[in-house]
Amino acid sequence: MSDLYQKTYRGYLVDHHTPDLPGVSLEKLDAAEWERFIEEANLDHLMLYCKDHWGYSYYDTAIGKKHPALGERDWVRELVPVLRRHGIEFTAYYCFEYDSYAPKAHPEWSTINRDGVPLVCGMPTNSSNARWGMPCYETDYRAYILGQLREIVERFHPDSLFIDIFGKSMCYCAACRKRFQERFGYDAPRTDAELMAKNEDLVEFLDESAARMLEDVKKVVKSIDPELALTVNFAAHYPKHIRDGLDYMYTEPWAGNWLSGAYARDTSGGKPVQLGPGNVSRVYNYESVNLYKLATAEIAAQGCHVFLYSESLRTDGSLEMEEARRIGAAYREVEKFQPHLENRSVYAEIGVVQSDQADALRVDQPMPMRSISRALTSGLHRQAILGAMQMCDYAKLPWRILPDTELSEEALRGLKMLILPNVFHIGDAAAELLRRFVEQGGVLLLSGENGVLDARGNALDDFALAELMGCHFEGKDESYRKNKWCGYIRPGDDAIWRHAPQTTPPVEGYQLRLRLDGAAALGSFIDPAVKLSPTEWINWGNPQPGRENGDPAICENRVGAGYVVTLGFDMCTMFPGAYPWLRTLICDLTEKYIAPGVALRTELRDVLELSFYRQNDGGGLIVHEISAMARLSGGATTPIPGGVLEISDALGRVREAVQVYPEERKLAVRRDEARSVFCIALGDVEMHNIVRISLETEETASAE
Repeated sequence: MSDLYQKTYRGYLVDHHTPDLPGVSLEKLDAAEWERFIEEANLDHLMLYCKDHWGYSYYDTAIGKKHPALGERDWVRELVPVLRRHGIEFTAYYCFEYDSYAPKAHPEWSTINRDGVPLVCGMPTNSSNARWGMPCYETDYRAYILGQLREIVERFHPDSLFIDIFGKSMCYCAACRKRFQERFGYDAPRTDAELMAKNEDLVEFLDESAARMLEDVKKVVKSIDPELALTVNFAAHYPKHIRDGLDYMYTEPWAGNWLSGAYARDTSGGKPVQLGPGNVSRVYNYESVNLYKLATAEIAAQGCHVFLYSESLRTDGSLEMEEARRIGAAYREVEKFQPHLENRSVYAEIGVVQSDQADALRVDQPMPMRSISRALTSGLHRQAILGAMQMCDYAKLPWRILPDTELSEEALRGLKMLILPNVFHIGDAAAELLRRFVEQGGVLLLSGENGVLDARGNALDDFALAELMGCHFEGKDESYRKNKWCGYIRPGDDAIWRHAPQTTPPVEGYQLRLRLDGAAALGSFIDPAVKLSPTEWINWGNPQPGRENGDPAICENRVGAGYVVTLGFDMCTMFPGAYPWLRTLICDLTEKYIAPGVALRTELRDVLELSFYRQNDGGGLIVHEISAMARLSGGATTPIPGGVLEISDALGRVREAVQVYPEERKLAVRRDEARSVFCIALGDVEMHNIVRISLETEETASAE
């Protein structure tokens, strides 16, 4: 049994999808050089190719095709002893859906596009240099995969197994068409209109195919090694029933390292998470080593095991050692703060509700054919999730993603605000939990379209939460969509506009028509002066505000001890755009509605990043504070003020605050009696500081 996947934090993959072409010799492939690379890079985890995107194996396979340049060599067998000697986690890498050899040798195994031609990597946009073949695992390619996996696990006994390009692409081969017809009773859709109309069925079909494949893989490899740790790439973007079947999560970033790390961590169900960016390095055209350090710090600070990959293998098989030196500089820092990454739990006061179902229910474009394109493409819900994460991060309050499948009284305990970003369907059980949450003092912030569809994607006559919201759904006005700024807001006399500029700020996309039934309007919509057309416009930019239509743009409903704040526009999706007024709005909203247990006071909200954890032994806080200056400046770092961290009495009495990384020093703690908070003056931040805060609570006092 190996549990290294739970303990390693410094992983790497030499990403070498190597073709059999003139000039590609691999003659200098040398285990001794790899050992030097591993030592220089300070790795404790290596992912090693067993089969790449070309379909070439790097061991003596009796089933597939070994890379021709290897000759009689078994590369995996040569390198595994090096990893064992150094106690390094060995992850066997195996690729599913990209494989040029298999469909060339067996054309009947090809994934078939809707126009009847074999699908390849890069189609239909051909946006990539690569054109790898794509076999379908509903054909006999399935037995081929399972046979090779059996070979790998039996011969090499890896600590963990990583499946790349795992998900099922949409395929129109005979096997897939037959299975789709049997499952849904109609032919697989082909036109854009049909694909959009049947999107939910398509997603269900492809996810079911992937889930069956995962079960077949587990039956084979777990029969050999029941403790083998298994994961797939982009694990965070698969539905819960697939995530639940994995031993740990591996995900490449989709929203930068910082936010992607939080998303992957919070959708993992408590399993270990590896976040592996491949864009940190530009081999041969290197950027500052500080960007390596920043990426690894961000990943670790969000509770993920750090992983990097890059194309550091030359065509002759030798390695680019400069890459090892840069990785090593970053990983030596990770090794220093690694002890502070254990025995802790995420601390949050704001929850962002995430739904696997939401993006399947409402789409604005046909589903991408390739599985990886689907994983990387954000639907309307995930786009809004991105904005919600940025909002919370800007507010400098503790937050987390909360999957709707995990909604419970226990999960909501301790949260003060829930943000719902385009959660199109809200079931009865969830609605009841949200009602109790608000009645007991919680705040709901509803952005965009929430609770407007049933479980099959059919439009409801009213909001599922209409009674709780104190308003009713009267429609969605998109008549000004061509304007980009589809309307403006007349702010009301309320604290949520305290720091807003004295103007009528714009909104994008649509206006929700809300009929108040108990809620109070905090702002109202203004229509643009004209609808943009080839014959009507005003000056160069967006048409200015015109007629006030009087419809509420933001409304507030008091329910029990809590509030429901409904936005008649999609604030979360707008937030990543150029709308500075939304930054003041989210700060004013949180200041009005919640009394934070912990908050950072700073003028550098766009530069500083924070994550918060509870210590499992003692209940104190661990705070990571990171400066993004290196990313913003292209690699330069300079110390910047870390701000003042405020801890309220409700959270506990601060006994001591100690910065434990990069160097240990005690921090000054000041008591503000008038506001009932402890103020901790955080030190200057050059890249990454870690602070431990000891708290005296009723529980700790009674224990003593």
